[in-house]
Amino acid sequence: IGGVMAWCWPQGYPYFGVIGILIMCWGDGLAALVGQRWGRHPYELWGEKKSYEGSLTMAIVSTLIVLIVLGSLQGLSGSLLLVALGVAIAATALEAVSKYGIDNLTVPIGTTTVSLILSSLLG
Repeated sequence: IGGVMAWCWPQGYPYFGVIGILIMCWGDGLAALVGQRWGRHPYELWGEKKSYEGSLTMAIVSTLIVLIVLGSLQGLSGSLLLVALGVAIAATALEAVSKYGIDNLTVPIGTTTVSLILSSLLG
């Protein structure tokens, strides 16, 4: 996590690191809770059991985090919505395919990178 901020801060973009960390904390955390409590539609990837309800939670929370963080800095726009949806897809995919708890690394690093790239391309 410190590496994510150390990478973003000198470039003048600490909020992209914040996005990655918040998605890992809130998105991944709530996805696990929702999946365990209300997950009625399971699926399995590489021996890891997940639920569609948990994955949907990850996508929704990730979208909201990007909209809140970047929206507070740039204002809401169509391109911001595209960035948020792209980051949410990446976060959900990274969380789903990561094994052995490695999503605690792949999600913040991946979502920070995707949010930075998509914002540069679309923003």
